[in-house]
Formats: sequence, structure tokens, C-alpha cells
Amino acid sequence: MRYRCHSCGKTFSSYQKKTGEKKSIISLFEKYILDGLTYKNITLLSKLSVFTLRRRFDQLLASSPPSFNLPLQSETEVAYLLVDGLWFGKRFCLMVYRQSKLKLLLYASFMAKEYGSLISKDLEKFKKKGYHFTGVVSDGGTGVRKAVFKTFGHIPHQICLAHTHRQAVNSLGRCPKDNRVKELKKLADHLWLIESKEALKWWKGKLQAWINSNREFTREYRRDDQGHWWYIHKGVRKALRTLVSAPDFCFKFLDHPLMPKTTNEIEGQFSAISKKSLVHIGLKREKIQSFLKWFIYFYNKRILSYRKKKNT
Repeated sequence: MRYRCHSCGKTFSSYQKKTGEKKSIISLFEKYILDGLTYKNITLLSKLSVFTLRRRFDQLLASSPPSFNLPLQSETEVAYLLVDGLWFGKRFCLMVYRQSKLKLLLYASFMAKEYGSLISKDLEKFKKKGYHFTGVVSDGGTGVRKAVFKTFGHIPHQICLAHTHRQAVNSLGRCPKDNRVKELKKLADHLWLIESKEALKWWKGKLQAWINSNREFTREYRRDDQGHWWYIHKGVRKALRTLVSAPDFCFKFLDHPLMPKTTNEIEGQFSAISKKSLVHIGLKREKIQSFLKWFIYFYNKRILSYRKKKNT
């Protein structure tokens, strides 16, 4: 039941009249963004109507979250920067930057594609704020590589081993029937077992032996009546290109023991972001970007508050 004030004309619910308490809109908005609660769930918590919640939340989505000051590094700290992109269909890419072993998301930006020029601007912001990184771990995209070299020079750049393995396996197929392709897939799966330079040298020898013994197989081609030709085993050739380049880019962690070999730390956060955004899948493009900004704000805020409680 709702009541109207005779002097000001404002209405209020019986719950508000009895208790005189109302949860902050920001705290309710945090549950909407971070916990994935629907309007119906929040209505039961706050006793506010769906119309009021939608109007208040739309106002917040139309604005940007407050600026958030993250703790800076110490000068002696060994830090590795993780860079990866989360794609929302063909609409846009959310480029996320995170320091290894630190759950806080340092920065995020929206891009139509992973352009090196835009990533360079993001990396420059870290340098201006005083961040210094011992190395970088990324998915190995061309834009990211160019941006890292342009901003940090010859800093160690580890290409994510999980991305490299996934590219090779997807090109070969999960269950290949040809014995030669099966043997190559075993070599691709063996990437995860390489933990020393001796093991890497052994693996490179095995890969080169496979290439030498199956050279004719990889060069098989087909020709049509009009004279056009193409390689028959395109997937095998693509996987070979990925595996041949892997020793030069995917094993920087052998020289830097503290460097992560994958970007799996970000992938776990991507899973949480995707699940929460799917709950509100009906949001328009502008609102979904604002949603993601608020999600990162509340995510970092909750982590810092948890740390304070743990320290006290």
C-alpha cells in the first residue's frame, strides 16, 4: 500500500512508513550489476516498484561510474601485465588489463577491433601513472604485439600458451582420423608438458622430424578444370605454422620463472563478466558498455573492501 504526503505530495510505501528505512539506490544497483539480480528480486528486497527501479537504474547507466584510485606498485615489485580481449559478438571488444597475481582490473577500454594504436594509448596511461612491468602476457594478436613493442620496447612478451594450443587443435580437429594428423596433435598437446629448455629442444626436434617425414603430405594439392588449385590439408598447414612459431614466442617463462605462461587469470574474470551480462542481454549497445564500466567499478570496490576486512 502507498501513501501520499498532504504537504509535499510525494508518495511512499507502507514499508517506508513503518520502518523509515530504504536501501541506497547505489547498493541496489550494485546487486543488479554485480550479483545479476533482476528487477523482481530487487523489488522484494527494497519494496520499491519495478518502474522506480528501472527509472533510477537507467539514470545511473546513462552516467559514468566514479573515478577509482587503485593502489600503485612498489618500486621493487616484480609485476607482469596480462592483456586480453573479450568479444561481444561483432559489436565491440572489451580490452582488459590486469596485473598478474592481483585480482584488481587495472583498466578496460572498448574497441571495434584490437587496433595497435588504441592499445598503445592504453599502455601509455600505465606509464604516466607510474606503473612498471617486468613483462607482458597476451594472446599474441598483431595489434597487441605492436603496441607492447612501441610502448615498452624489448620487454619480455609471453604469448599465451593456451591460445596457441587452442589454435593448433582447432585447425587439426578434436578427433582426427589420419594417423599422421594424430601424431601432430600429440605434439600440440605436448606443449603443456614443456617446463625446461631441454624439453623444448627435444620437442622442436620431434616437430622437425614430423615435418621432414610428412613434407609430401602437407604439400598435396587439388586442381579444378579452370586451372585453380588449393592445398588439400589447409588445417594441418595452419597448425604447423602455429606450432613452428611457438618456441620463439610461447616459452619466455622459461627465462622468467615468475612469468605466467597463459592469460587464464583474465579468462576466469571474463567468464564472470559474460555470465552477468547475459542476464541483462536485452540492453542496447550504449547501455551494455556502461553496464561493463559499472561492473568493473563494483568488482574492484568489492575486492578492496574484502582486503580491508581481511587485514583488520
